[in-house]
Amino acid sequence: MWRKMNKSSFVKPIALFVFLFTVAIAATYGQEINYSDTLNIPQVVVTANRDARSLEDVPGRVTVIDAKTIEELPVQNVDEILKSVANVYVNRSWGIFSQNSSVTMRGLDASARVLVLLDGVPLNKSAGGSVNWHLIPVNNINKIEVIKGPASTIYGNNAMAGVINIITKNPAKKFQGEASLLGGSYTSFGGNLDLSGTNVKNDKGFLWSMNSFYRRGDGYYLASEDTRDSISAKAFLREFNVGGKLGYQINANQKVDLDVHFYDDQRGQGRKVYEDLGDYMSVNTTYLRASYQGAFDKTVVNALAFYQLENEFKQTESVSANSGKYKLSERDSRKDDIGLWLSATTRLSDRQILTYGIDLKRGTANVVDTYRTSTDVLTYEGILDFYGIFLQDEYKFAQNKLELVVGARMDFATYSRGKLIVENPTTNTGFVDPFDQIFDENRWSSFSPKIALNFKLSESHSVYVSWSKGFMPPKLDDLSKSGKINKGFKLANPELGPEYLTNYEAGVTLKFFNKLTIEPSVYYSVGKDFQYFVGTGDSIDTGSGDLKPIYQRRNISNVEVLGAEISTTFLLLKNLVFNANYSFNNSTITKFNRPADYDKDLTGKYLIEVPKHMVYLSLGWKNKYFNSLLSYNYLSSQWYDDENTTSIDPYHTIDWQIAKSFAKRYQVSLTVQNILDTEYIDRKGYLNPGRFITLEIKYKF
Repeated sequence: MWRKMNKSSFVKPIALFVFLFTVAIAATYGQEINYSDTLNIPQVVVTANRDARSLEDVPGRVTVIDAKTIEELPVQNVDEILKSVANVYVNRSWGIFSQNSSVTMRGLDASARVLVLLDGVPLNKSAGGSVNWHLIPVNNINKIEVIKGPASTIYGNNAMAGVINIITKNPAKKFQGEASLLGGSYTSFGGNLDLSGTNVKNDKGFLWSMNSFYRRGDGYYLASEDTRDSISAKAFLREFNVGGKLGYQINANQKVDLDVHFYDDQRGQGRKVYEDLGDYMSVNTTYLRASYQGAFDKTVVNALAFYQLENEFKQTESVSANSGKYKLSERDSRKDDIGLWLSATTRLSDRQILTYGIDLKRGTANVVDTYRTSTDVLTYEGILDFYGIFLQDEYKFAQNKLELVVGARMDFATYSRGKLIVENPTTNTGFVDPFDQIFDENRWSSFSPKIALNFKLSESHSVYVSWSKGFMPPKLDDLSKSGKINKGFKLANPELGPEYLTNYEAGVTLKFFNKLTIEPSVYYSVGKDFQYFVGTGDSIDTGSGDLKPIYQRRNISNVEVLGAEISTTFLLLKNLVFNANYSFNNSTITKFNRPADYDKDLTGKYLIEVPKHMVYLSLGWKNKYFNSLLSYNYLSSQWYDDENTTSIDPYHTIDWQIAKSFAKRYQVSLTVQNILDTEYIDRKGYLNPGRFITLEIKYKF
């Protein structure tokens, strides 16, 4: 299953990319100028400090992807946009058929260690830490801001490796719209409709937008031909997304917004025994956001209220290889998050800005597993409450060439109403007797300081250094949930605590002649109390005929990450831009507090699903005939298991998009992902979809 990539298989895609790169340069002379203006527009970011700042004033590594760049990228989903960002690893191994995408950063595994925001609202669910990346269509994004390194001083939990903020579009005209149809590989097809408008005049009036997206696909076999059996099936897809925004500009200094999104999908998991749909998951998500922004003298106030509800249904059927016994189970879950974030920015002087605020958030989970081929019913519940208060001071001196940022945040969390109920148990679930267990309340706190210094060497060059701390809280799934997992049986741990990371970092930004930008960074991160699944030493019969090991999530390891990255943007010609980045991460377990009942020592082992080397290259070409972007991704091998006995092979992909506009209102684009049809296998042993082609027709009105 795990093959080693030889040298020639690595050289061929590089050679192809270089060849296409050369052809593009040769064909470009004399064409129209398109890129130079957009590359030199000063960028403003809001995520780093919760209020608008010039990118040059942020003492850290920040990447901004604007709407024009997003439109050119050969992607199908929002998370795939992030493949172009240095040190961001996007794991979407089934393409558009993936139920979830794992987006990690800075040499850490697990998506819960990266805070993902949608217009400032946290999308990471308290129940499991995951993110529904399908909630917002690609065409409705104005820009994406990526803050690298711990940002818990401003954002608290989950911002341990960094923050990704997806910012949607606001209407700019009295009325505008876009409709599109798309079709592609595996009989996939769909479309979107976006409408928006505004009557704001003299800094007063309404603005509104509506967007919808639909896509379906017959899917493909996840198992390779030599491993397929009678229950192998296609991983199909049906998804629908609709949303809207209503805003009111009160005056020049105040505005309010209300956003609503609803998403519903159904995705096959690649197995089918008797049921029509086989193994599948259906998820519907409701997202609500209300915001207020007001400027009063020297202070800007931001208030953000949000609610996210996720209902999930999962059907699983199987036949035991040993006994031939058929099993059918269903999972119904309700997981929601509700919160209120209040922050303010006060400009004390031309040199000093103070940012402060308080955050409140509650996450709940209620999950019921029902076994249709036996009498077992399992229910787990729990609540996580978060309270945070923060203060950050930004001060410029030395004729505004030197900026010092000092901040601190205190977070408090409470786990309560944890409950596990087991009714009518059999060996199918591993429980012997029915019980109704109420877990004790659990409290913890976290202190997240930050010190950063940014020095402008000149108008074009700057250097920064920083020291910061971040943390990730335990998830409700680990605190309350017990039950079967793929490798055995999981036992709830209501005493699980957060994990912490301290980061030391330095970086340089160099700009030459408004054509070349080079941004290298190095960092050293030390993790403490990392959460790991470890065996308890006990085993249990889950109905398969063999005893299965019992695992539990515990705070038992310290981690060290030594990393570096470098990004460059080069305006080769006025309509030809080259982007490249390289990331290196050496992520190891430095100390493993091995439980007495666990027979493995993970000290010195590498973190799983962390490529040591990542490379991204892209060539964007604009001319009066068409726009085109060619990109290349390389990921080195990753460890499949904690003991580092099995690895996932390195692989690379080349993607391409070409778009042609005509009659001012129409656009046709062709996107080809994985041009070379590279085959790779994920940690579950499943195949990627291979070459994926999409043709899209857009009409703007």
